[in-house]
Order: sequence, then structure tokens, then C-alpha cells
Amino acid sequence: MPITSILSWVLGGLALAGTTHAQFNGVATTYGPPDGESPQGGNCALMTWLDFAPRFHAALNDKQWSSGVHCGRCVLVTCTDPRCTSRESVLGQVTDRCPECAHGDLDMSLPMFHKITGYNTDRLTIHWDFVDCPVSGGVQVCAKSGSSKHWLYIQASNAVNGVASMNINGAPAPIFSSAYYFMSQALGVELANTVVSMTSHGGDTIDVKVQLEADKCTQIPQQFAKGS
Repeated sequence: MPITSILSWVLGGLALAGTTHAQFNGVATTYGPPDGESPQGGNCALMTWLDFAPRFHAALNDKQWSSGVHCGRCVLVTCTDPRCTSRESVLGQVTDRCPECAHGDLDMSLPMFHKITGYNTDRLTIHWDFVDCPVSGGVQVCAKSGSSKHWLYIQASNAVNGVASMNINGAPAPIFSSAYYFMSQALGVELANTVVSMTSHGGDTIDVKVQLEADKCTQIPQQFAKGS
């Protein structure tokens, strides 16, 4: 999907929700190669990501990292620094963590940083907000490599506004703080019979039985309602 179409989709949804102002203010910095890179190597350890994420992704500051619970969510970022040569609002996906960044800061891929600021490097002020992601189809439920009925880590992806909490096989699944996985505490259930309850950052809950396979993502028919 072209970035202009993505931006129109997001702004239209924000207008309907009445949340067109940015919620956070901070400093933008940049990292990584000039054309972006695969999000897989970020601290979120995403198994799947949105089409634009290799070029347009961001590392969230340590104060807002919250054990990685915002991984996979989308952010809409605008430069507020008078030095910026661009005022375009740009959509990116959270794929990484910035330990040295202060609250409100985002460390971004170079293509995203340049599109927002017009610069290739510097420290420039921004405002931004979490927004709905332009996903297609249902949520994807992914089982980490090595998962079995004896050990199961699950990651949710392709969610409109991210997954904030999860129950697996009837028990609360705490988040693994070093990567975006929810850890099953109810073991002994075959992967093909896994029951998952996911709650989005928007407050919606999806309950579903999923036929999981280790190191694979299974797309379910259900998707969360728009509205971050």
C-alpha cells in the first residue's frame, strides 16, 4: 500500500475518532542503514510486520517500552522543530527499543526520519501518537521457534492497535520483557488445541482456538475494532 494511501487511511480514522492531536512530544533521532532494514532484528523480535516497516520503523524510548507491550503498534509522527524542512505526518511501526532515549523520544529508521524532518541526521523535536495500523485480514497468532505443549511463547501480529494482554489456555500469560512474546503458564496442551484470549490496547477482546505450529504464524478470521 502506498504511504500516501496509508496516511489518508490513518487520518480518516483519527478524524472519526476525534483524536487528531498528537499525544506525546519528544526528540527524533535515527539509526540503521540508509534504506532501512528488516525489523526482525529489533528488540521486539517481530515474526511478521507490515509492508512498510522495513523502511518506516521506530525504536520506542525506555520509559514507554513497558516490557515491549507496544511492539507492532503504529505511530504517526510529525516534526515540530523549526529547523525541519518537512511537516509531513508519517506512519511507522514500533519494532525496537531505544534504551538511551528519554520519555517521548523515538529513534527511527533513516527513511522515516528523513521523510519526517528532511534531515539525514540530527536531534529534532517531534510530536506523535499511537494510531490504528492499516492491516489486512485478521490477527496473526505466532508460536515462537521451539514451542511445544511443554513450552509455549506466543506473539500477536497484524493487529489494528496491538495486543496489550493475553491469556493462553485459560491462564494469564505474562509478557517476556526481552522480546514481544506472551509466556504460557498452562502447559501440556497440544499446539493444535491452543485457546487464546487477546485484549487490544483499544480494550477489545478476541477469544479463539488456534491450530498453532512452532515458528509459524496462524491468521485467524477475527480482527480488533479500530480506535486506538
